[in-house]
Amino acid sequence: MKLGTKLTLYLSLIIIIVLSGYGYYHIVARRDILIRKMKVEVRSVGSTLKIVLEKISLPREMEYVQDLIDAVEEYERTLGVIVYHQGKDLIFRSRSLAETPPYLGWIKRSIQGDLVLEEFGVYQKTPVFGYTFPLKDKKGKNIGGVSILQHTSFMEEDIRKAKWTILFTILAVIGGTVGLVVFVTRKWISQPISQLMNGIEHLGKGHFDTRINLKGKDELSDLARSFNEMAGELKKAQERIIQEAEIKLELERSLRQSEKLATIGQLASGLAHEVGTPLNIIGGRAELMKRRPEDKEGAQKNLDIIVQQTERITKIIQQLLGFVRKKKADMKVVTIKAILRNTLDFLDHQIQKQGVSVVEEIKDDLPLVLGDSDQLQQVFLNLILNAIQAMPEGGTLRISALSKRIAKEDVEGTERQYVEVSLEDTGMGMEKEALSNIFNPFFTTKDTGTGLGLMVSQGIVQDHEGWIDVESEIGEGSVFKVYFPFLQGEVGDDG
Repeated sequence: MKLGTKLTLYLSLIIIIVLSGYGYYHIVARRDILIRKMKVEVRSVGSTLKIVLEKISLPREMEYVQDLIDAVEEYERTLGVIVYHQGKDLIFRSRSLAETPPYLGWIKRSIQGDLVLEEFGVYQKTPVFGYTFPLKDKKGKNIGGVSILQHTSFMEEDIRKAKWTILFTILAVIGGTVGLVVFVTRKWISQPISQLMNGIEHLGKGHFDTRINLKGKDELSDLARSFNEMAGELKKAQERIIQEAEIKLELERSLRQSEKLATIGQLASGLAHEVGTPLNIIGGRAELMKRRPEDKEGAQKNLDIIVQQTERITKIIQQLLGFVRKKKADMKVVTIKAILRNTLDFLDHQIQKQGVSVVEEIKDDLPLVLGDSDQLQQVFLNLILNAIQAMPEGGTLRISALSKRIAKEDVEGTERQYVEVSLEDTGMGMEKEALSNIFNPFFTTKDTGTGLGLMVSQGIVQDHEGWIDVESEIGEGSVFKVYFPFLQGEVGDDG
């Protein structure tokens, strides 16, 4: 529910409660006034009757008393009059009274207690008000009493009319007040707040040219002016960020170009070094064959060496071309567990020959990964082969795979779910210098290595939006941890 609607409802409710309370109080007050007015009228009639009746002799002036009662009865609000003489046990009543009502008991109580009684009652289903007082003789002794019965229907009718008048008046006042509240809250609260909300919504979508036009000196107008100032500052900040981003992008392009040139230089230097050695051997053997053409046995040996060195050069060039000209990855949904099992089966002969025992700790419910199965198998082949070769006298290779929530160390952002593949060997380990260079091209700690395997593996993993962490110490072995992001909500079934 909107703020303006809430405010309108609350104010309207308060107004209704206050005016209803006022109306109720006014009706009660009006009723009290009418009751007092009726009592004053009855008391006035009663005082007149009391003066007249106490000056005459009731037994002797019976006809006069009856005429007096009938005269009082002619007043439309008076139902009837009852006069009682205690000594003679005489009862005078108005002709409208069909029988002596039970209010004779009021008169007797009034005489006995010397009291003036004012009570409400019912006569023949008609609500009445009874005013009763004692009559005294010249000596002040109570000789009788009078009860005047007054219709209350006239008073109730007046009260009913007053109720309707007050009700219509209050309804009119409530309607007008609520209408005024609705108009005021809509004009000065709902519409300004709606403009502010629309402005904030547009600003949130990146429309920093949004402005709110509210003229006034209230808090909402001040808020609108502050909003406009903020939008202007955000516009300037956006322009600065765009400008800085363009500068940064240009710097990154230059840096990438420099890195590319540095990598090309490093590759060229490494290639020259790696290819130069076998070329020197080939050249030396060819020169030797040229000098000793008659030595057939030596020529055969030299040719075998030349073929071996040529194959070595070919292998280096193929790996280098495989890194430079990467084939487009065939990305499909794959299971890491299945790829690891296939890789271990493929290397089973080397594992047994090297005397390495493999311990698998691979979860069955690993999430699925989007990747190229051939490229991922190449990564695991390189890493497992390196681990086997790092344990020339045998050892233990522990392979584990599990899901883990982690964030990249070099990327600012929230954590994400990854599949972590860990390969831990008990081999020779590496020094810190070697550890910091293992992913560089042509860097190797093995006599027969090309220094391209880990570089290619790292490139493949990065293409799959993952990374490789390495931990190693001399004599303690090495741990390679590979991370791949997995498909949200997908779980593999390797059966």
